[in-house]
Amino acid sequence: MHALGILDTPPEAQFDAVCRLARTLFRVPYAWISLVDAERLWCKASAGIQFGPTARDAAFCHHAILSDAPLVVEDARSDPRFHGVALVTGPQGVRFYAGLPLMLRPGLPLGTFCLADTVPRRLSEDESARLSDLTAVVVAQLRHYEARVASETEALRRRASEEALSQASRNLTLAEQMAHIGHWRVDLASGAVTWSDEVCRMHGRAPGDPAACIEEALSYYHPEDRGRIAALVTDARERRAGFSFKARILRRDGEERVIVSRGICECDETGAAAALFGSAQDVTEMDRAQAELQERTARLRASTALLDATLEHMDQGLMMVDEAGIVRVCNERAIALLDLPRDLMRNAPTFDEVRRHQIARDDFARCEAALREQVAHGPLPTHPRTYERERPDGTVLEVRTVPLPTGGAVRTYTDITARKAAEAQVAHMARHDTLTGLPNRALFRDSLDRRLASQRRHGGACGLLCLDLDAFKAVNDTLGHLAGDAMLREVAGRIRAVLRREDLAARLGGDEFAVLLGGESDAAATAERLIAALREPVDLGGQEATIGVSIGIAVAPEHGLDGDTLIKRADRALYRAKSEGRNTYRHFAAAMDRAAEERRRLELDLRLALQRGAFALHYQPVFDLAGGRITAVEALLRWNHPTRGRLDPAAFLPLAEETGLVVPLGEWVLRTALRDARALPPEIRVVVNVAGAQLRQHGLPGAVRAALAAAGEPPGRLELDIAEGALAEAGGRLADLADLGIGLAFDDFGAGASSLGALRRLPFGRIKLARALAGDAALPQASGLLRAVVALGEALGLEVTAKGVETEAQLAGLREAGCTGAQGFLLGRPVPFGELAPMLGEAVAFPGPRRSRGA
Repeated sequence: MHALGILDTPPEAQFDAVCRLARTLFRVPYAWISLVDAERLWCKASAGIQFGPTARDAAFCHHAILSDAPLVVEDARSDPRFHGVALVTGPQGVRFYAGLPLMLRPGLPLGTFCLADTVPRRLSEDESARLSDLTAVVVAQLRHYEARVASETEALRRRASEEALSQASRNLTLAEQMAHIGHWRVDLASGAVTWSDEVCRMHGRAPGDPAACIEEALSYYHPEDRGRIAALVTDARERRAGFSFKARILRRDGEERVIVSRGICECDETGAAAALFGSAQDVTEMDRAQAELQERTARLRASTALLDATLEHMDQGLMMVDEAGIVRVCNERAIALLDLPRDLMRNAPTFDEVRRHQIARDDFARCEAALREQVAHGPLPTHPRTYERERPDGTVLEVRTVPLPTGGAVRTYTDITARKAAEAQVAHMARHDTLTGLPNRALFRDSLDRRLASQRRHGGACGLLCLDLDAFKAVNDTLGHLAGDAMLREVAGRIRAVLRREDLAARLGGDEFAVLLGGESDAAATAERLIAALREPVDLGGQEATIGVSIGIAVAPEHGLDGDTLIKRADRALYRAKSEGRNTYRHFAAAMDRAAEERRRLELDLRLALQRGAFALHYQPVFDLAGGRITAVEALLRWNHPTRGRLDPAAFLPLAEETGLVVPLGEWVLRTALRDARALPPEIRVVVNVAGAQLRQHGLPGAVRAALAAAGEPPGRLELDIAEGALAEAGGRLADLADLGIGLAFDDFGAGASSLGALRRLPFGRIKLARALAGDAALPQASGLLRAVVALGEALGLEVTAKGVETEAQLAGLREAGCTGAQGFLLGRPVPFGELAPMLGEAVAFPGPRRSRGA
């Protein structure tokens, strides 16, 4: 940042504009751009907020800059890292923060681009993407600074370079003459060749008289080397890569010289190959001396007993062939790996004799055609070469041939069977699920994309089934994760058994599976077979468990011809199958896209409503059936939608739960209800419903404590209704809530299957009967069941309240059964808080007898 010269600079319109745009786009009160120095944080631009240099360790941005990923703090007051930060405790009142590091390049963050709000919230995927886009705009401006500094630096460097260039050119000429090294360049567009004076001398030409074109330059190479050099040049041009070679050149006077040349490919600004540049060194004398030395050394080593002993103890097989083609050395490991006859090897055979023996015994059908021809008939290569060969017994050998300077070659044979098996296992594990052995998400997606690409070219159809297990979570929760793993393995086996060979099944993660149907398959028939197979009970170590499966079906090309679209639509069909009863299947229909779009619009409306305060609370009275007085009021949420009018919770709470918006919405209900409670008589409780998503939040007890403190109400004034379906999300938070001193009520008792177990172990003080039980209260045949439920509550020391009372007969039946409280349209409809007052003062005389407690 100091090099860019951006710290402590005046405001700039482009940065301020981004902040204003972010503030409008995300509907937040604050947006700013921070630059983070070693010890301080400095605000480059902002909208809605102003602050000066700040200590780095006292800011959100200190944490955001330490990671490549966004830092999102949904509620700073409940986050121990930030609850004491000045932006949170001060007049700005920041609750929500989202910041992305300003990465000039990977590993080089300069600061952060930040959003903040005064209410807790979350970012959707779309919002996260837009935030990333705006961050990219800021980074682009920073790169403008970097480019300007680089340009100024480059100008200074060029002036210095130009002054030294002429001197360097003279020094280079002298150095090339001393080292016998020259340089060359080939312009690929024009074909023009440039040689330094030293390269001209190597080729027997006068200084300043290079070859006219690349074809003329190649003509100097020995005919046996010319094709190889031309291929290297072509390959370097096509791959835009470097190269090196050693080759012979023939001067015009007939003298043969040996040169070593190294080259690189120069690319233009588009990345296309523009020129080849390299060096050439005359190594004729050096090469002759080195060849003589290597020859003497090789012959010396071949004749020593030490070499023989080393060869016999090698883990590799080794065979040395001289320039005449005679096998001079073959160690025991090579004889064993190649299964060679000792009589043959004892008589110094030719390499061709050994090769004919191998061809007669081994199967080379798996080799490529060119390699098969080389193995059968070709000479030993003149350059190092390595290939793999599988023998009939399954052994895989790595065969490496290294030419000797004197002619002939050394060939090694390495047993790589174990390595190849390990590589195959690693490759399999990277593409398959380790638990079930099924293909994983990556392999499944590759297979789907290949199938759809083939379908786009050749036509046809294919089906995609997305599967989600029903009731699998109950297996994990009740029997443990080991049993859950065993269940998943059994599910995978049953899926395989149902499918045909051309079908592909995969585990995408958790209890999600997918099937790609091959050929002309009946997707519905396959789904029915899968449902039938997976509904059968599974024996999990002596305990029987039963699950089901919901399936969504999408078919190409009818529902799309790209993987993303097909998967999305199969998922929507799966969602419909789950919402319509589970353990069934549904085909994708266009209406599902419309429903998804409607759901998306409703989610956006819900977020806006939460920001703009478009919700209201209505209160329904709860009566004591003994005294006829109101003992509690239940807070019920209503949404004043701008186009749909007033919406009851059933129209939007399921979506709020799915998206997590129910958490900030629930906190608003809690705070508002306790604030309203201050105007109620002290003996009347306020009842608030708690959703499963709220129970998953570790901060729920703290939020309740804070709401009570803000309203100045005692804990006993509040009662939380918790439905049975939400209990699985509670963990140990029910005990923490009970420790606050508030009331807990088991809501919708009788609507599930585990109510008794929950009542015995959880700290409830009240049972609220499901509407179905209250609805049957007027039926003579239901009176026994109702009395039994009430007696259960009495035995456990719990109050029993009935919901949904709508008739006098129901009320009489509930009183006769011994219920202590009731609510419903018969007794009072939900009304705004201001309309409660007339209902609070007088007692109501209920008709009919009431059974006494304990009777």
